[in-house]
Amino acid sequence: MSEHVKSYSAENTEEKNFIQFSDIWKGIMKFWWLTLALGVAVSLLMFLTSYSKFRPQYQTSATFTVNTEVLSLTGEGLPSYSYVYDNATASNLADTFPYILSSDILTEAIREDLDIPYVPATLSAKAVSSTNMFTLTATGSEPQKTYDVLVSAMKNYPAAAKYLVGNVQLTMITEPQIPEEPINKFTFATAFKGFGIGLLIGAAWIFVYALLRKTIKTKSDIKQQLKLGTVGTIPEVTFKKYRKQEIDKSITIRNEKIGKGFLESIRVFRNSFLNLAGENDRVIMATSTAPGEGKTTAIVNLALSLSEAGRKVLLVDADMRNPSVALTLRLDADKLKPAGNDVYYRISELEDYGVSYLGFSDNKNLYWKIINVDYLKSVFDELRESYDFILVDTPPCGLVSDTLVIAEACDALLYVILQDTVRVNRIRDGIDSLSHTDIHILGAVMNGAQSGFAGYGENYGYGYGSYGHYKTYTRYGYGYGYGYGYDYGGKKSGRHRVFSGKSEKQKKKSS
Repeated sequence: MSEHVKSYSAENTEEKNFIQFSDIWKGIMKFWWLTLALGVAVSLLMFLTSYSKFRPQYQTSATFTVNTEVLSLTGEGLPSYSYVYDNATASNLADTFPYILSSDILTEAIREDLDIPYVPATLSAKAVSSTNMFTLTATGSEPQKTYDVLVSAMKNYPAAAKYLVGNVQLTMITEPQIPEEPINKFTFATAFKGFGIGLLIGAAWIFVYALLRKTIKTKSDIKQQLKLGTVGTIPEVTFKKYRKQEIDKSITIRNEKIGKGFLESIRVFRNSFLNLAGENDRVIMATSTAPGEGKTTAIVNLALSLSEAGRKVLLVDADMRNPSVALTLRLDADKLKPAGNDVYYRISELEDYGVSYLGFSDNKNLYWKIINVDYLKSVFDELRESYDFILVDTPPCGLVSDTLVIAEACDALLYVILQDTVRVNRIRDGIDSLSHTDIHILGAVMNGAQSGFAGYGENYGYGYGSYGHYKTYTRYGYGYGYGYGYDYGGKKSGRHRVFSGKSEKQKKKSS
């Protein structure tokens, strides 16, 4: 086990507990459609619910005075009854009116009077302060029934109030009218409110996403979160869009369309690699946590740059489930086919690139014979003296176990990380899985670094479309198996075909 991996495993790393604006922006760009959909869905739900429950309400009122019966004696000493008003009476009526309106006595009287099973309106009363004037209001869903309830309430109120305040007399001031217009109208306010609630839910989701999203964004993150050094930083590559012609979009330093920033970053990567590689670090593998992080781009360009520096390099495509080195270099697939099914691999001299290429057989029956520590060690040991460096492209260590087998046969490792993509805990798991081998981890290579993210002050490339990496890492395992990608004979495999360095689509266009 390497000392570097030991120190990584033993030391606890501190998590960042604050939210960065870049994480929020990523969340917005990733979930804006979900936020919008939530807004529309909640708005529609609340609109339909409100519409289904909406009932027009009609209201009618009457204003009257209330006097109570008082007993007095005449001059002849005979009792006399009259209806009078005073402040005490008004205060007493104001306190008792709500109880009388809701009493069973008045409710039963209204039901009998109108010959109905229930009272279809609600009654409320409001007293004018320090007077015996009251406004009685009936509210219901049907104009005529609401009016009838109010009239019946006024008719039967004296009988209901008799038990609480004695005999009373109502004197009408304002007659009630049958309402013509509802007091409430259905509006779209609920829909707008629902849309706002949906947006808030979406914003909360983005907030949680940003809070939990722990990715590698800078070189300092690699050092602090992973306890690794950074061997190289490869910028994101973009190209112009050409309408009438196809251009070479291969991500290699041999492509004339690649910007100078990319070329310089590869030279820095190469020099850093040469400084870090020990005397016994001859077989170097490149891996990543997930597919699409650019490990093939990194190892291929390192091989080409080492060749330009006068080093003899063998480039090995050991990602046998999904080989992509030949695709990256736009190689003629027919010339790379092994001689027969009993041949495990074939080495081809790529004179145009100044490197040698080793491709393993795509025969499924031979796969487990090739993915064998003893076999791979024997192959690499046999080739060590013929090359300065053997660079091996391997599968993602977070996806299949092949990488751990290959690591046992290699000397050192470059761990490729696509900037701001894979969660830190997944990267740690990938590195931790390699701690069971004796491989020396040279450090990390950050791929797809965007302007302003990792210290780059310029845009690399030509400003249209991103081809330096492919952010499909979330589709773990999708299509990752035999025959998916490019085989040696130019036959269709999965989604693509290779014809002398051109895709099938390009070939058809050229013909």
